[in-house]
Amino acid sequence: MLETSKKSLKNSYIGCIFRSLRDKLKFARRKHTKTPIGFLFFGNAQMETGVFEKEETKVFSRLFDSADFFVDIGANIGYFSCLACQKNLHVIAFEPMHSNLKYLYENLRQNNWQNQAEIFPVGLSDKPALVDIFGEGTGASLIEGWAGVSSLMRETIPVNTLDSLIGSRLNGKKTVVKMDIEGAEYRALCGAKTMLEQFPKPIWLVEITLDDHRQGKKNDNFQATFELFWEYGYEAYSIGSNPCHITRSKLDNYLTTGNKTNFETNYLFVDPAVNGMELVKC
Repeated sequence: MLETSKKSLKNSYIGCIFRSLRDKLKFARRKHTKTPIGFLFFGNAQMETGVFEKEETKVFSRLFDSADFFVDIGANIGYFSCLACQKNLHVIAFEPMHSNLKYLYENLRQNNWQNQAEIFPVGLSDKPALVDIFGEGTGASLIEGWAGVSSLMRETIPVNTLDSLIGSRLNGKKTVVKMDIEGAEYRALCGAKTMLEQFPKPIWLVEITLDDHRQGKKNDNFQATFELFWEYGYEAYSIGSNPCHITRSKLDNYLTTGNKTNFETNYLFVDPAVNGMELVKC
């Protein structure tokens, strides 16, 4: 009974108002902490203490050593953008939610990186539009019902395409792209074909799941996401405790049997000339 009451309160207008006031108070009292990585940060305890996505952090640190640009799609409050700035990359970040943007701006400003990053306060999709985004923090999604979030927790945002906003601007540049947009990655990639085909090929780290957070449903675009990268000449590698080169046969086996060995949540897409396995080893 108590758990049911808590869930009902969380998914109510009163719960939404409470979270908004709580966030405003937290931001007003902000105090930046020096992370173990070395930059100042505020807004998420795991990020501040250096335990956030440790495997991905290691991979990005390795990738940033030989890159010029970092495109942060789903920048949230700026953890990976700050890591890239620390490595002297130029950052182009996309984050549509006001509640996240104020933290992103402040985390960049506190480290004097405000001139090293471009921020686009929009989401990415396959065409320009106004859409609803649901949830908050690191779990906000364009998919209604994602992770059980109430439809009351919604905000209308603009979306555009990567082709429109960046186009061929980064052609000839060594670019790393992070895409973490909670289930909306395929449509964003369909609007990013200019970047997919540019030279040299960017290195993409994309979060993709088959059924996580979908309330019993499957990701209809899971296979199509891999096929899109393969169409543009990329190879795929899983990141995690058991990294692996993802081939069509392994993908087909996963979809047929449901055996999750080698399939976790984050995947690296690289030029075949790049040793992907060396990059994903943690």
